[in-house]
Amino acid sequence: MTVMELRKTGAVRRPDPDEDSIPLQRVLVVEEHKLVAAGLRAILAEAPWVGSCLVADTAEDAMQVVRRHHPQIVLVSTTLGGWAGPDLCRTLREQVPHIKVVLMFGDGRVPAALAASLGTVAALSKLLAPGAIVMAIKHVAEGGRVFPKGQAAHHVKLSSREMEVLVHLSSGMSNPETAARLKLSRHTIKQHTSAVYRKLGVRNRAEAASRAQELGLIGWQTRELGLAHA
Repeated sequence: MTVMELRKTGAVRRPDPDEDSIPLQRVLVVEEHKLVAAGLRAILAEAPWVGSCLVADTAEDAMQVVRRHHPQIVLVSTTLGGWAGPDLCRTLREQVPHIKVVLMFGDGRVPAALAASLGTVAALSKLLAPGAIVMAIKHVAEGGRVFPKGQAAHHVKLSSREMEVLVHLSSGMSNPETAARLKLSRHTIKQHTSAVYRKLGVRNRAEAASRAQELGLIGWQTRELGLAHA
């Protein structure tokens, strides 16, 4: 178990009256790659609105930190092993919905609709400039949402659950497998699947996956989500 915490020490910076002040934030970084985690922690440490920055390298450790330290913002890496990243996002949404969850990805793209379906309020590339990352997370702390432009599908309105079902069926998972993964009944999954087909104007899984790709709904690399099947 690896959990680290960085707290501000030394002189306290007086708030700039010309800047909008926000309460000091506790931020948790969930990242399995230590160098990436250290980099994110270092740039956040420089932000005057960050009171402490905690780091966990597994979803299990992250939940322990959440229960013990009550962070206001949690950054979740898509590179956590297997389903850990998406599952952690859903768990946070269900158990501590007041926490603001930010999805951090490396290569590829994360459609806004997909990220939002996991309960996140932002999707940020780890390749962004440090200043851009800090500015985006500050916007989240202020109650904003940050998603890459041009990735939201405005002409197809799927619910969060329908988006989850779409991602699973597009990956090749069967209805029973999807039901087990989302902890829903097979009947409920069948109903959501029918709704997805109707809204996308398709007749089967293959057409749904193709249509979703065209609309940019599932542009996120399945490798990062743990959806690829052998």
